[in-house]
Amino acid sequence: MNDCCDVCHGPLPESSDRYACHSCAERLRAMLAELPRQLPLLRSLLRPDGGPAQRGGTGRAHSPMPVRLDVLDLLGPGHVVTLADPDGDQTDGVPIDPLVYGWARYIAQQHPAVSRDRHGTIQVRPCDGPRSRRGTDVAAWCSWLIAYVPYICRQPWAADMLDQLEQLLRQIRDKTGDRPGRTVRDAPCPRCEGFALVSVGGDPYVRCEACSLALAPDEYAEYAAKVLPSLTALAVRLALNGQAETAEHRIPA
Repeated sequence: MNDCCDVCHGPLPESSDRYACHSCAERLRAMLAELPRQLPLLRSLLRPDGGPAQRGGTGRAHSPMPVRLDVLDLLGPGHVVTLADPDGDQTDGVPIDPLVYGWARYIAQQHPAVSRDRHGTIQVRPCDGPRSRRGTDVAAWCSWLIAYVPYICRQPWAADMLDQLEQLLRQIRDKTGDRPGRTVRDAPCPRCEGFALVSVGGDPYVRCEACSLALAPDEYAEYAAKVLPSLTALAVRLALNGQAETAEHRIPA
């Protein structure tokens, strides 16, 4: 049984069999839902911008590559493990398709399959591999993984999976420039008291960027209703006091 989430280190319910909390489960769903939406933007960046060579040091001595290798590395085939790179000519991380399918295949091999043989005897054994009715592309495997989120959150490798997906999305967002909408909340964090609570598109939880606290929407709404009126009143008093002090130091005409 686990006392805290392996991902955000927040408390888990007593005697929980989970390794990732409900808020991290929602973050995992949000990341898996975002990946297919990023693919068209990433593919549009495959071809480098054209144009004539410029005079001086910015010109090309040879024809440019027909595709961007950093983008191709993310869209192309690859291995689900990081390979040794003594020459330093490989980019970090695992391409999208191998990473997503690799996790689906690993989960399928870990998850027990139950069937009956021709004699009616129940057979329990690992699956041979994942099967998706939606196809075999990234979107299909992301949907497959979303269905297995409750199972994933009860495995000791859940934090590794979230970390790999987060690193992958960070690389993709840095290239596409497309990031989920981010809204800064007015109330301070109830744990660290910092003004670092934010909401990110696709993730229903309000999260603190300073201490990683996660609040469900109704939890934040109840908390904000308690603290914001007094904070607003304090801000108004400070503003009025500042105006009064300014008036006292004003020089008469």
